[in-house]
Amino acid sequence: MHKIILLFLAAGLSCCAFAEGSRQNWCEDFNAAVDGKEGGLPPGWEVKATVWGVKETSFELQSGKDEGLVSSGIIGMLKVFADEATGALFCEPYKTVDLTKTPVLRWRWRVNAFPKGADGRDRNKDDQAIVIYIGANDWMLRKSIAYRWETDTPVGCQGNSRYAGGTVIVKWFCLRNRQSGKDKWIIEERNIAEDFKKAFGFIPKEFVLSIGANSQNTKSESLAFVDFIEFLPLKNDGELEIAQISTTADSGGKQR
Repeated sequence: MHKIILLFLAAGLSCCAFAEGSRQNWCEDFNAAVDGKEGGLPPGWEVKATVWGVKETSFELQSGKDEGLVSSGIIGMLKVFADEATGALFCEPYKTVDLTKTPVLRWRWRVNAFPKGADGRDRNKDDQAIVIYIGANDWMLRKSIAYRWETDTPVGCQGNSRYAGGTVIVKWFCLRNRQSGKDKWIIEERNIAEDFKKAFGFIPKEFVLSIGANSQNTKSESLAFVDFIEFLPLKNDGELEIAQISTTADSGGKQR
């Protein structure tokens, strides 16, 4: 995603953080759409990483009622649409999240339209329908890990990319591609503390979470949705403290 320059700026945060014993979990459920904010941005998030002369990726809250998903537990969601566009939506969970205590990122996403012929291995086709980033500053560099839903890039593929004259370094992972299906909700989880440390040698104390998409390289359109994103702890034995994973919209979901 070489047109996206990750800017780690203060954005403020008003998402649902909650205490659980001595731990503190964080969750963004994008349910502000049901509070009269449909079509706007979720509170505490800000659009960044745009490029002059290129259209901006569109981010907006959407009610689950629009697609008859409320009965499946999806009350609100984030719509991510890119029409030959680029951009990302940023927030700062680190103000309530300690990655040494809640290192697991869990989210549910869906792609409805893929950027045509996109492939993250080719800088000229480096477009994705949706990407989840965790980024941090390290001296004069900006370092990020990225979880991508690609078009043609093989699932399991990963790579390292440098943008903005080498000042932005991204370690990316292809979790899904078009063969994973479209119009289907899928839950993912990653130990981001482990991924970040393997990539860059440290676990960031201050970091940003961002959601991005771009389609300007392939001059096409993409459409994706995110139902929720949350940080979770590990069990004492190192296993994920989560419910059994489901890839359908009518089971699985946020931890409460």
